[in-house]
Amino acid sequence: MNRNALLLLVFACSMPVSAAAPPNGVYAVGHRGFKAVAPENTIESFEAAAAVGTDYMETDIRPSREGELVLMHDGTVDRTTNGKGAVSNLSFAELRQLDAGHGQRIPTFREALLWAKRKGVRIDVDHKAGAVEDLARVIQETGMTKLVVVEGNRENLVKFATLLPGIDTMPKVDSVSDVGVACGLLHTTVIRLSLEQLAQPAYVGAVNGCGARVSVTVLGQADNEEDIRRAITLGAQLIETDHPDLVARIRLTAKFEPR
Repeated sequence: MNRNALLLLVFACSMPVSAAAPPNGVYAVGHRGFKAVAPENTIESFEAAAAVGTDYMETDIRPSREGELVLMHDGTVDRTTNGKGAVSNLSFAELRQLDAGHGQRIPTFREALLWAKRKGVRIDVDHKAGAVEDLARVIQETGMTKLVVVEGNRENLVKFATLLPGIDTMPKVDSVSDVGVACGLLHTTVIRLSLEQLAQPAYVGAVNGCGARVSVTVLGQADNEEDIRRAITLGAQLIETDHPDLVARIRLTAKFEPR
């Protein structure tokens, strides 16, 4: 192998996973990582999700008492750690001492973003609490603006779009006409639909018509092979699930079938 060919091979192997389009254009989004096999919202959970081909790690962000942004779904640490109390009432040092499962520590938002950057995957930010400005600063400082999508209320999403031009936001919509409003207001490339909305071709057509991707959450009883396959054939392009391994496998053969 000559030197130029070797350099091309090295470059190809070093490209981040996120640089390649996923099979059939379907992104697997791990709900709090791969919480079915590892403690939710931990690096272990993210590693487990990445190992099965997950493209986005969905995670929840809240501030500690002094404002350190950490990964935690609930307002309290009671359910997911060996501690008790509201996240906002605990210092970062106190949070860091807790066991989040399997000996894992509660990660900071910055740590999660830097992990994703090294791994070549994306982060789906569910903005539970904390100042938009604080989250935006960490996203910008870690160089992850183009590798995250942010969920939250529309007022906050407008702030994110203003502070971080080009960032993907994921607004929910309440009507077909609202799809166009959301696209125009946020210049987003992702729209969150409910499963009921996904079943209506007008919604999918409106999302695709403004150049955006369709995102859905498939959890609970619907989080199975049959319903995930159905979601893909109806037009879902980002699928948040507790079983990202299913999405990664099913997307190899399931395709969108416009009606």
